[in-house]
Amino acid sequence: MIKIQPKPNRYKKVIAKRLRTLYKRFIDTCSNLTVHGPRLLVRPDIPLIYRLIYFIIYIHVWLAVVYSIRRYYHHYREHTLRFTTRTDYLEWSTTLPSTTVCESPDIDDIRHKARHWYPEEEDDVIDRYMLEVAFFDGSCFSCISDGLSQAGPKDFQDIAEAFRSECETLFNTCYLNEKKLQCCEVFRPINTEYGICFSSNNKHVAPRLHSTSRAVLDDALVISFSRDVEVFLHSPEDIPFYNMEYDQRVTVTIGSSATLVFSITEIVNEPEVINTAPEVRKCRFPSENLPEHKAYSLYSYSVCITQCRIAAQLEICGCVHHLSPPEYKDQFCNIEGLKCLTINHDKFRKLRVPGLNETGLDCECLPSCTEPDFNIISKELSEPQRDVLESRLKLVLNNKPYERVTRQVSRTPLDLVVAMGNCIGLFFGGSFLSVIEIFYYLCFKKWSYTNSFS
Repeated sequence: MIKIQPKPNRYKKVIAKRLRTLYKRFIDTCSNLTVHGPRLLVRPDIPLIYRLIYFIIYIHVWLAVVYSIRRYYHHYREHTLRFTTRTDYLEWSTTLPSTTVCESPDIDDIRHKARHWYPEEEDDVIDRYMLEVAFFDGSCFSCISDGLSQAGPKDFQDIAEAFRSECETLFNTCYLNEKKLQCCEVFRPINTEYGICFSSNNKHVAPRLHSTSRAVLDDALVISFSRDVEVFLHSPEDIPFYNMEYDQRVTVTIGSSATLVFSITEIVNEPEVINTAPEVRKCRFPSENLPEHKAYSLYSYSVCITQCRIAAQLEICGCVHHLSPPEYKDQFCNIEGLKCLTINHDKFRKLRVPGLNETGLDCECLPSCTEPDFNIISKELSEPQRDVLESRLKLVLNNKPYERVTRQVSRTPLDLVVAMGNCIGLFFGGSFLSVIEIFYYLCFKKWSYTNSFS
């Protein structure tokens, strides 16, 4: 059987015919468009040299249009939001900050309880081991000490539970505006990098947040403790973490008292702000939590840093320390894991700041969009008194907030569309109908029309 090969000239003729037809359609489209420019380029009655000059000008106009649109788009991406200050404070209701209490280690109490684990031994290495495990702060240098018996307890969670106090033991009394409160109803347990702490007015554990208004004469929270504690003052969506600013925390030991005076400047977001991308507004709302943050349901900067540190511990050491949230209990470290965390202690504790601190964690965490600004006016701490068996803390709101910062959307996507349309209309006299007109002539006009044009 003889196969007949197709003639190559046949395909060339078909392609050439189609190209001629497309050329005719292109010329016809340019001749009938209502926008400025293309019609003059294809008019046969205009000399070629004039059309060439006009073509060069036309290209430069297009470059100017593209440059203008790119500049506006960049400005839209970088300056979408603006901040304004409001002072109509008479009817405001301001959310109070969250107060989180974490127990601090007491070496005498630890030495006494350590005899339960090692009744026949009195060794400073054992006492330090119990302290560093029960109140793990990122390092356990006694875990890599040669003096530690390998027969010691390895269930670090049991040690932490035995050496840390329950809420009823930790708190003595609580007063808010001279009204007595049930401490353990107000301060709820919350998982932090420091282990179980007790937090009030916190979105992660509190169903309802407390607020203040100008009708309240004074705002003061007075708490007494039976143990040494470290108290953190932060926004309701935050949690205590290693890198929290030191002016927002205070350590109160038995026999001493502390007074912290602060002010609040709230940030209010207009409803349109949440419709912009987090990368554009450079912050996240609590409801915009990331999928990898499985230990907490709400987003905040502190939650992001905590989860970033957990991810780094899992990547480098393959485990997390035993005071981490229970969602990671299957990945808690053994003694070898604690040694790894201790060796990499400096890297895990620090945050990398380009240009200042090149070592540490590189966490790309955005701040919270609703986090208020707390300004510590004064911090007073008295010397411990031996005859006093409790510690006392007083948190005082200096004055009622008289200003708020409002985050507003200055440029919406509709503004971007309008700006692009203005550029096209200014340089070419075009509109949205002009775009439809181009597609109509190129795609929907009958082929016979181009044949008649020839």
